[in-house]
Amino acid sequence: MRTVVDIDKDLLRRAQQELGTDTMKETVHAALTEVAERAKRREAFEYWTSRDNTDLLDPEIRKEAF
Repeated sequence: MRTVVDIDKDLLRRAQQELGTDTMKETVHAALTEVAERAKRREAFEYWTSRDNTDLLDPEIRKEAF
């Protein structure tokens, strides 16, 4: 699907650096994938923290989860 969208150039550049992408299309797809997958990671994290896994409650380990 093609859609016309105004994109902030500075935000695009910063996202490309973070995601390691080169084109606008790659960056938008990678960003959408990242956001869509975030819920799965959060659900998995909540599952394991509810099982008395104290390692996941450690702030140093936890910061890597999100």
